[in-house]
Amino acid sequence: MMKTLLLSLLFSLSLMGEEIYATFDVVARKEANLNLTAQGIVKRLNTDVGNHVKKGSVLLEIDNDDLVASIDLARERLKKAKIEEQFARQTYDRYRQVESVIEAELMDQYTLAYQKASAASSEAKASLRYQETLLEKTRLRAPFSGVISSRSIEVGDSVVGSASLLKLISSDVKLILNFDEKYLHHVKVGSKVRYRIDGQSQDKIGSISKIYPSVNAKNRKATAEVLTSNIAPGLFGEAYIVVK
Repeated sequence: MMKTLLLSLLFSLSLMGEEIYATFDVVARKEANLNLTAQGIVKRLNTDVGNHVKKGSVLLEIDNDDLVASIDLARERLKKAKIEEQFARQTYDRYRQVESVIEAELMDQYTLAYQKASAASSEAKASLRYQETLLEKTRLRAPFSGVISSRSIEVGDSVVGSASLLKLISSDVKLILNFDEKYLHHVKVGSKVRYRIDGQSQDKIGSISKIYPSVNAKNRKATAEVLTSNIAPGLFGEAYIVVK
């Protein structure tokens, strides 16, 4: 009877597997220090620390009234260039139909006029795109959806250089696990992980999503990641990686 119970216990333990102790830190899956390449005075600040923002939304804008006016002017120039191109094309097509009965020099003149009008239209398009690019550089957009974790700018401040204006972190987080290097070859992607945030009493379950190929030369620790959510970055805790 005792032998049967012992075998049953050993069988259960083999199914559960060995647990490898690890510590972890909670970090955002993505984070970015945001700044502008353009210089100027901040005229609009659309977000604050703790705000959730969507990818592509304008977070901050510096004074750009001169660029807006330049774009309006460039659009009018493009409109005029298109009208002139259309007129030159119609004239060219009309004389093209009677090319055989008119002087070659006259046909060359209308051909050249159409080519010049077409080139002017293309140049006006390029000029508009260039002005729009300059305008876009005055707007700071979110590169991904997330939460503003810090800001160092106010409306009216000058934007100069490449200093970080806002810091954006993703809503989803990951656990960065550190464990003894001797277990590196036992841990696999998909291995279950039982972890607990420091100061909390409830265990949570996750799984290894990535294993770093190198070992920290200073502390001889291996590193792995567990993807999760609804945990604040900056927290830490202890974990147990289940391996067979």
